[in-house]
Amino acid sequence: MSWPVTVEAGDRVLHLETMNLSPFGAKLRLNDSPLEPGTLAQLHFRPADGRPLDVQAIVWRTDLDGPAFFFIGVDAPDFTFPTDASDSIPPQT
Repeated sequence: MSWPVTVEAGDRVLHLETMNLSPFGAKLRLNDSPLEPGTLAQLHFRPADGRPLDVQAIVWRTDLDGPAFFFIGVDAPDFTFPTDASDSIPPQT
């Protein structure tokens, strides 16, 4: 499962999608505009079946398949959207 994410870094705006997501950071799919490690960014996640989430992050590393971000200042209650598709399916009663 991947989610769309808009990355704002300085005067750049990139429209990417997640490859991996955790409470501490995210790995995003490669695009043609690499970001340097240490770059401050605002990430805007838009899951299909959940509330939007906006977080501040830094580029932790840049791999061949895309950048990895480390979240800054995210509280656990802020990070409560589902981590896989089965989490967004309501239980059967």
